Amino acid sequence: MKSWLLSVQQQLSRQVLSNKLPHALLFSGVSGAGQEELARWLINVLLCQTVFNEDKMAQQSVIQACGYCKTCQLFSSDSYPDHLTIVNDKATIGVDSIRKLSQFFEKTAHIGTAKSALIHHADTMTVSAANALLKTLEEPTSESFIILTTDSSDRLLPTIISRCQQIEIRPPVGEKLLLEYSKQGDDAFVNLSHLNELTDENSALAFTDFRTQVEQYLSAYEHRTEILTTLVDRREGFRWLEKVLVDLMREQWGWQTTERKSGQAIAVNKQQLWQIYKLVQGASTKLKTLVQVNRQFLSEKLLADIGLVVKISTKK
Repeated sequence: MKSWLLSVQQQLSRQVLSNKLPHALLFSGVSGAGQEELARWLINVLLCQTVFNEDKMAQQSVIQACGYCKTCQLFSSDSYPDHLTIVNDKATIGVDSIRKLSQFFEKTAHIGTAKSALIHHADTMTVSAANALLKTLEEPTSESFIILTTDSSDRLLPTIISRCQQIEIRPPVGEKLLLEYSKQGDDAFVNLSHLNELTDENSALAFTDFRTQVEQYLSAYEHRTEILTTLVDRREGFRWLEKVLVDLMREQWGWQTTERKSGQAIAVNKQQLWQIYKLVQGASTKLKTLVQVNRQFLSEKLLADIGLVVKISTKK
């Protein structure tokens, strides 16, 4: 379990031990913050037949599932009949999946007394699905628990959020995060969204190459093909592009940032760089919110729009 989840575990443990845990919880945070890990720990605790506390007298203790009872064994193999996990196997979670959840809670538990459901990436629910979930949240059955996880809570209906206990996970940043993974780096603004680059050497090298390509693209309109390939083929491509642009803006304003390896001067000025950043943000928003967006076309159009700004700057 990630170290920054400890305080949340302690809070939830106290609620469980005092029978004050609400029937609906929402775990939110950046991708990789530990929402899924925390949700699975809590569900296992709620379903376990022999929950134990290593030090029941301690004020800051964390309760744990035993790991040995029939419930724990079935849960670890994803075959426990009184738990339901819903994931977006397509681009969204449809209303049929939520209706299945409602029907699941209407039935009596097979083994224990509690029933649980976990909705991964709850922000991908369609409006119809979210409205269907509201009915279940408003009229919970006894001993039922629903946990939602998301890395985009702003895309959830406010009515969904208001009916859940929301716990926002805030991992450490900068040097503290690097120490967590025993890493060293020169990026003062490193955060958990860079987890892949921190823990995978190939990803770190790919990002470094991509950063150089973007810098040269903004300087001399080079490496368009390579950048396009990254944006289309890599899940983190758009985030990488935003990261590079933010670092460049910080550099222009004299803030501490990652040292550039290319050493090549950037042709665009502050205003033009901000214009490019807004183009990238707009494209990223479409990528996140439109169900059937064409990533290839979106990426090509973005680079074309950026190219117009770059060409204008090079003519001056």
